[in-house]
Amino acid sequence: MTTEGPGSPPAAEPPEDAQQLTEQIEQTREQLGETVQALAAKADVKATAQEKASQLTAGLKDRAEQVRQQASQAQRQLADQTAPARQQLASVGQTAKDQVQQVGATARQRRKPVAMALGAATAAVLAIVWWRRR
Repeated sequence: MTTEGPGSPPAAEPPEDAQQLTEQIEQTREQLGETVQALAAKADVKATAQEKASQLTAGLKDRAEQVRQQASQAQRQLADQTAPARQQLASVGQTAKDQVQQVGATARQRRKPVAMALGAATAAVLAIVWWRRR
């Protein structure tokens, strides 16, 4: 059975003794077994698809972790960049609150004099109106 075709190795010289023949047969069996395993692996579509899915899943998990790390880093940078503005805003807010409280306190302190001045002005207007009608 030594048919040669395209792509097949050239026929080897026939071995001279039985031991060489046995070794050659064993080597041929090993090569044939490896070839059959390779063909079976290529034909196993389910295993190939599972391997490809596993590779894609691992790649996506790696990419998701990279994106998470980049987002975390961007968040820290943004927090660092906005920290002075937040502190300044808090300071301005406290200043405005203090000024409102001061204006409120001043208004409460001046309530009596303002009321008395309004009362006096009203009395003066009424007196002028009454005097002119007379």
